[in-house]
Amino acid sequence: MKRMLLILVASVLSYTASLGQWNSDPATNLVVWPEDESYYNTQMLVAPNGNIWLAAARPLTNLGVTISLQLIDSTGNLLFEEPLTVSEYKARTWVSVGDFLYVDSDGNAIITVTDCRNDPEAGEYGYESYTAYKVSQKGELLWGKEGVSLDGENTYDLVAAMRITQIADGSYIFAWMHNHKENTNMMSIKMQRVSADGEILWNPEETCLHDPAGKIAYMYPYIVDAGKNQVILLWAQGSNQDIYARKIDFDGTSVWSEDTRIYRSGWGSIPIWTLIDVKPSGDGGLIMSWNDDRFLTNIESAYLTYVKPNGEIGFMAGEDGQKLGYSGWRALSVRCNYDPKSDSFYAMWYECNSGQSWNRVVAQRVSKDGELLWGEEGLELKPMELTNYGYFSVQNGIDDEIAFFYMRNYAGSFGDVEAFVTTVNVNDTTARRESEFTKGTRVSEKAGLTTTPMIDGKFWVAKWTDGGRVEDEVKVDRLMMQRINNDFTLGNPNGDNAVEGVKAEANNFVALATLVDGEAMFAVDMPQTGAATLAIYNVNGALVATPFDGELAAGKRYIEWNANVPAGIYVATFTSAQGVQTVKLLVK
Repeated sequence: MKRMLLILVASVLSYTASLGQWNSDPATNLVVWPEDESYYNTQMLVAPNGNIWLAAARPLTNLGVTISLQLIDSTGNLLFEEPLTVSEYKARTWVSVGDFLYVDSDGNAIITVTDCRNDPEAGEYGYESYTAYKVSQKGELLWGKEGVSLDGENTYDLVAAMRITQIADGSYIFAWMHNHKENTNMMSIKMQRVSADGEILWNPEETCLHDPAGKIAYMYPYIVDAGKNQVILLWAQGSNQDIYARKIDFDGTSVWSEDTRIYRSGWGSIPIWTLIDVKPSGDGGLIMSWNDDRFLTNIESAYLTYVKPNGEIGFMAGEDGQKLGYSGWRALSVRCNYDPKSDSFYAMWYECNSGQSWNRVVAQRVSKDGELLWGEEGLELKPMELTNYGYFSVQNGIDDEIAFFYMRNYAGSFGDVEAFVTTVNVNDTTARRESEFTKGTRVSEKAGLTTTPMIDGKFWVAKWTDGGRVEDEVKVDRLMMQRINNDFTLGNPNGDNAVEGVKAEANNFVALATLVDGEAMFAVDMPQTGAATLAIYNVNGALVATPFDGELAAGKRYIEWNANVPAGIYVATFTSAQGVQTVKLLVK
């Protein structure tokens, strides 16, 4: 297993926050971290009163990293004069896997840090452990300056993949993984319960998932509040990363008679945190989405599974999980959510050709019985284009809408990246709105889009990193945020900054690019299933290729042509019951 560590050279951080507010201009979003100071990873969560907690992993002056906090109100004001740093103990590493921020039911921030404070022989590179802090919205350290040590004085060569949740009695459940000093390949999962006032309630040795023989690894925990002072723990087990779940009572014991196996391997050495998304199912269970190539066809498919509160699998199609789409394209980066209004599960992902040069964005609605409610191929949010998509999230919207957030790279490489939200009426999928909420004249690299659930039924908040304008000689990462209102205006509401929604429409037959370099893609909108032929001719009328000849199902379809022909002008002819349509192509 690759260790996800980064040894960091420390630098001095000095920052004084200034008051600011959301900006309605999509080209000048709110900067929430100073441009001349470093950060390595950020997380954002919303409090019940609408304030937004922002946590950033930043360098320490003595070695390693710590976590600093900022609080932003619903109008975009930074509420701390300067970011609050919870700890400055020496730390040798930071990890991008897991959570270091959680927001509880009272709006407090729960912060976890890894450092060497519990290693009495800590030299330049000591062994580490997790410590948790509870921070009020006034900046008070409610568990004291030293916080709460989650594993006593035990330290490990690696601690990572922290997960946090709160249960009904107000206490908190923590789950994380660590390896052993004697055998760094042996991974175990520890769990701890801490009361609201910071009292340690469990012995983590008793709640630990580990193999005494040191042969089976337990990795990448996820925890979901299951109600009734219980949680569901999900984890990967063994070298093939089989996925299991266990319901755990408030005393740390297992509720189910046996663990539920969710998925039987298929990823090998690929870390599952890069592939799966885990969310509550709304009834005390959980859902998990992912993509895999279980039949080794080099064509990944999108899947969703539902674990009921009693441990049963809610639906299953094929060997493991409900397949979400049957288009035949590669399906990657599957994200999911549960919507209580429609009592349905939603997922989004991108589909691409074998070379990942042509991409589109797809969504699916799934009932709790596993029925695909948006057809076997799902709902196309963005058509197949020579572009790249990423950083997906699914959030609930107003009335009967679901919101899908994502980024698009217009340039096909670094530069010219913008962020979108598309909302879909779950009952009438043709009625949709779209906003490119970072669009402006400033062409820049952007990455790391994350979003909050809708706040007060009025708006979402998005966070991302802006890597600087493409033409700048020196590029500086800027951490930015924006308020997106449910009417698609930006910033604090006023009637002058509305952004019109855009309906997506498709032509009957189009070439998605008429300048072809190696491969071409065509979109066809078939009103009904029937015979169809796509033929390619040169300028002399000679047939050079027939990319498709057969029956084509109703709906929007894509046909790919590998243009292995001499450079020149070609004519693509599509023949169906609706007639003959042509388009000219220039092959480079």
